[in-house]
Amino acid sequence: MKLQLTLALICVLLPKVRTYAVCYLCTTDASGTCKEMQTACSDQCGSQTILMRVGTHELSKKRCDSVRNVSANLCVLCSLDGVQVVSSAKACAVASQCANGSLNLGDVKMTVHTQCCTTDRCNSQIPAALPFGSPNGKTCYTCVNDDCRGTVSCEGDQDRCVSTTVTAGNTQVTGKGCVSRSLCTADSSSMKAAGVTGSVSCCEGDLCNTAEGVKLSLLIMVAPLISSTLFH
Repeated sequence: MKLQLTLALICVLLPKVRTYAVCYLCTTDASGTCKEMQTACSDQCGSQTILMRVGTHELSKKRCDSVRNVSANLCVLCSLDGVQVVSSAKACAVASQCANGSLNLGDVKMTVHTQCCTTDRCNSQIPAALPFGSPNGKTCYTCVNDDCRGTVSCEGDQDRCVSTTVTAGNTQVTGKGCVSRSLCTADSSSMKAAGVTGSVSCCEGDLCNTAEGVKLSLLIMVAPLISSTLFH
């Protein structure tokens, strides 16, 4: 999850150079009520919506609950639609966190829509959730419990296979599936801040995720574990 893109420098007023933007940040107050405030961000403003589909309504509710728990002082809006979870957040961001794409692990599917901007208070709106795509003909291996011999059909812009071992607290999970290239190269810093670490490989070609691929940083891969990809 290491984001790698250029910083935006905004020049204003004679010789002075501003290297920050005033952004909206959703936080929770002492009563747990969602409250929107403004804060100075060192790079950009960001807003993000994640659409996740899991196997059952009960699991979806647990995802929503864990989104709120992981978010710490950030206020994450999370709603349920059957087995779908929609979570949204506003916060500071850096350019390399501004990734859009999707992930398909078989029993868990997810789309990520992120908008970043560099002017004051430009992240007032939450982006719409990206819809799930249609099968695109590519196939990758996936895991059911500890059995990773199954396959999954990739959808939409998912042009890479992914393989990962993720540790979150005392839990370690192996996952395989399809992912968009843009998410393979996204930043990992926000997940490390949440206490989630892991080994991730993305590769090209059908069923290429049986062995170690090119090591890349994947922001979204661990989201099924903690149900959130928040900006730091």
